Amino acid sequence: MTEEVPKNHSFLKFIVIFMGILIALGLIVVVWKVIDLAQKRAARQEQQAVVETVRNKSFDFEVMLNPGERILETSAAGQDLWIRTGRDGKTSRLILVDRAGKIIGTIRVKQNNDNAAPAS
Repeated sequence: MTEEVPKNHSFLKFIVIFMGILIALGLIVVVWKVIDLAQKRAARQEQQAVVETVRNKSFDFEVMLNPGERILETSAAGQDLWIRTGRDGKTSRLILVDRAGKIIGTIRVKQNNDNAAPAS
């Protein structure tokens, strides 16, 4: 007596192969997403650490004023500082200074009744 082995139908083979491919693709997507989330978390933690070190770091700088010139106002500009200087309440310069004390830029203000604002 010989046993008969049932014939595999080509449709069932296709289903098994297709399901195997779907499982493999699903695993690849899950692994890729986990790696992506881990990288984003690490980048976010690194950025927070940099921000904390900048916030907790003290700074010291000097601003050179012309004779008779006074600081009229200071205001924050993100991580930088705007300094308004002048005489008798009239603005002569706006200075943008970063946390390291480096002058990023100066705006000289010319008043209508003055010939020119003092040069820095």
